[in-house]
Amino acid sequence: MAGPSEIRHPEVGSDPVTDPAALRSYQDAVAAAGALSVEIGLLNDTLHLGGQTPSLGLSELSVEGGFSQLRNRLAPPDQPRLDVLRRAGACDLRLRVLGDDHQVRYVRLIGQGDAMTWRGLMLPAGGSAGVRADMDMETALAEALHAGEVCAYYQPVVELETRALAGFEALARWDRPGVGVLGAEEFMPLAQSHGYIEAVGDNVRAMAALDLSAWRAAFQGHLDLFVTANATATEVSAPGFAERLLDAVNAAGLPAGGFKLEVNETDVMMDPDAAERTLNAVRDQGVPIVLDDFGTGYSSLARLDRFAFDVVKLDQYFIRAALTDGSARSIISSVVRIAESYGMQVVAEGVETDAAHALCLDLGCDYGQGFLYAQALAPQDAARVVTDGLKGRFQCARTTGV
Repeated sequence: MAGPSEIRHPEVGSDPVTDPAALRSYQDAVAAAGALSVEIGLLNDTLHLGGQTPSLGLSELSVEGGFSQLRNRLAPPDQPRLDVLRRAGACDLRLRVLGDDHQVRYVRLIGQGDAMTWRGLMLPAGGSAGVRADMDMETALAEALHAGEVCAYYQPVVELETRALAGFEALARWDRPGVGVLGAEEFMPLAQSHGYIEAVGDNVRAMAALDLSAWRAAFQGHLDLFVTANATATEVSAPGFAERLLDAVNAAGLPAGGFKLEVNETDVMMDPDAAERTLNAVRDQGVPIVLDDFGTGYSSLARLDRFAFDVVKLDQYFIRAALTDGSARSIISSVVRIAESYGMQVVAEGVETDAAHALCLDLGCDYGQGFLYAQALAPQDAARVVTDGLKGRFQCARTTGV
């Protein structure tokens, strides 16, 4: 093993370049940069570090099992990336490593391997050394996904004409022990930046499908209720998304139309060709498509004829504005007429008062969603309102005949 202040180099014979005197300037430059030499035995899980290991907070890593220990020091999304070192050839990785002092350091691994041994350098890569809290949050989120703490809460969607419960929108929540229930805005940016967005989405959509299946079973399947859940542009364009979604819906035994997929109009237009392929694939298998937050992005009414949407959700801005603004009311009326011509239903978001409910009904909207009816409900509370409704807000869900 290399000494604590020595930089190891592979033996390459008597080439003058390997002469210690000739290498001194190189060693000095590496040491000045705070870098470490790295040699990893991929077959026996060893790790040899040369240089001033305290500079990167890695003094406590041992030789035997050292590679596994190094992996465990990395942020959760970075750990699988070390597998690239097992491939022959050069690589350059930027990683986040937790030092002996429990501070996060950003490093780069630059070098080359032959599937048996990897040799190279570990260099500081900038970034803050004081971001332990962020890494703790990231680790906690990774564990929460595995433990099922990231789950679906349900906001009711109410039929305007009858004021009966028609369905739910499933919303991501993190029920974090010792902390409480965190809203999506409190952890989804972290999920997005660290590569967990697909795992969060898959969890929420699968849970929504299974919960609806359980509620239907209580009525021997004769429950007139749907559930919707969102997918981001990143998810929709990812390979295998349609297959995973359909597997979840089919595993829950839901009928066609029981589960609806929501997509944001701005997300759809980021890559319309890819979105169209995916959305058509799931729609062909009985999953209706809901266009969420219509009016907030850069698509237009004319875009409605390209995608086979089944439902259009009007952004809450228009609903609030329509109470005092005639132009907003005209926009809603236009959207309703066009949607009807395409066979689409219209959901008004942001319904917060009885006046808004009455106005949306008068303008021809089919459904309403908003705090007038309820905020997002925990699964057990959602199950209760399916059968009991919520007094003074909306009636229970309807059942269908045998």
